[in-house]
Amino acid sequence: MDWSKTKTIFIVVFAILNVFLFSLYMNRTNEYENYEVLGETSIEERLSGDDITYGDLPETKEAFRVSGELKPVSLMELRDLSGQALKIVEGHTLISELEEPFGLENSKGKLEFEEFLEKYVTNGKNYTLWEVDEEERTATFFQTFDGNTIFYNENSTLTVHWNADRKAIRYEQTMLHNLKEINEQKSLYSPLQAISALSRSEAIKPGTNVTDVELGYSPLVELTQTQVFVPTWHIHVELIDGTNADHFINAVNGKILDKLSEPDTEEEE
Repeated sequence: MDWSKTKTIFIVVFAILNVFLFSLYMNRTNEYENYEVLGETSIEERLSGDDITYGDLPETKEAFRVSGELKPVSLMELRDLSGQALKIVEGHTLISELEEPFGLENSKGKLEFEEFLEKYVTNGKNYTLWEVDEEERTATFFQTFDGNTIFYNENSTLTVHWNADRKAIRYEQTMLHNLKEINEQKSLYSPLQAISALSRSEAIKPGTNVTDVELGYSPLVELTQTQVFVPTWHIHVELIDGTNADHFINAVNGKILDKLSEPDTEEEE
């Protein structure tokens, strides 16, 4: 037996087998990708048929859960805050009464809060404006982590009050600290899937325009002083009558969150 020829034959056979297996793998990969594209297209077509419109959507596919602790308020830490009388409630809530009202209107008569936050509020730059209620004369701010908003968490909220002259007179503040990403990254439902879930549940009606989609966090569970937050899609929409509404979806399990004041305690896959 010519072992040299036999060895050559084996090498050729294995090379052909490898090419065949690689070709089979690529074909299946392409089939899967085509299936994904068709799935996304069917969602797009259905939303289009329901006259639900949207613009550019975020492309984030994975994110971590986040944990944080209630930050105790210490008057020693607040000694640099001047021009205000400070009161601590239950160890974690700061109530401030300004000694002199602070004007919030700009030259165009619109409310602006940046200067007020910088001058009077500890870590004011870590809060983002959520809602302005002109009737109640209040502005609500939510704390952020790594640029993402922590939605509707009573332990990370700032509320500013003003008088009839649109001058700030008081605020209440709670804060989380030691915020950090935990566990492994989770695969996320896409924004398009989240919008589709709202449409299927009739939470949004035909004629709705999705004006903004952002990824933030909502409370998952609270363990004494520590809280855990889950990645959450915030979907802001304009209704056919011109009014606006906000919707929230757990970006990990796709659950629609109706009441963010009540933590979503269901186990995630």
